[in-house]
Amino acid sequence: MSNRYRALWISDVHLGSRDSEPQRLADFLAQNRADTVYLVGDIFDMKALAQGKGSWCRDSSLLMGMLAELSSETPQVVYIPGNHDAPMRSWAGKRLGNIRVERDWVHTAEDGRRYWVTHGDQFEHEINIHPLSYHIGDQSYYLMLRLNRWINYWRGRFDKPWWSLANHVKNRVHAARRMMNNFEQIATRETRRRGLDGVICGHIHRAALRHNKLDGRAVTYANCGDWVDSMTAVVEQHGGSLDLLHWHRAPKIASIMTEAVAA
Repeated sequence: MSNRYRALWISDVHLGSRDSEPQRLADFLAQNRADTVYLVGDIFDMKALAQGKGSWCRDSSLLMGMLAELSSETPQVVYIPGNHDAPMRSWAGKRLGNIRVERDWVHTAEDGRRYWVTHGDQFEHEINIHPLSYHIGDQSYYLMLRLNRWINYWRGRFDKPWWSLANHVKNRVHAARRMMNNFEQIATRETRRRGLDGVICGHIHRAALRHNKLDGRAVTYANCGDWVDSMTAVVEQHGGSLDLLHWHRAPKIASIMTEAVAA
């Protein structure tokens, strides 16, 4: 029996990259559905595929089939491309079957609050990061993801839940925390300028749900996280409240993890 929400947001799946976890997302979608589903960018990693650094496995095809089924069964699916699937932005305002493609969107919750839905890569340009520091941080992150695959492969063998090495490190590195806090502040400030009640985004691969005060008004910051590391999604319950879901259980769908680790 699946859980049913009023709305569901997922981002940063990076299908086509070697770090994507389509099997876990497929398991999540098999048990969690919504009246409206938002795909908040970087669903595909077109950069990795174009550069020959990608990897398309059977689990990716399984997830694609599930997304096609989901789009036919869900009243509304909105796809907001990110920087890794930026070519899809040329489809903004059009439909791919039952999927509506938009640059961004305003979602009205059942309680009347309005949320700006955007991938979030535009906020990064306002954060002052030295190019060398950005490159080192980016490469370190992907190295940790590779190591994390091995760690969680063995954790799974001993029935241990998913654990994120990258989040463990990011929470202890001052520069990383400062960058993510700046990202949140910029997103919150722009949301307040637009007169909206909150923002739901992705991009930085750090799941969050906070209610900030800005100019005496509450502004919600929700980040979907990702499906390469944090395995998280944002949902709207019937009634209008938002929740952050963590999916750290081992998937029930038949595993081909050994094949993924060997890739």
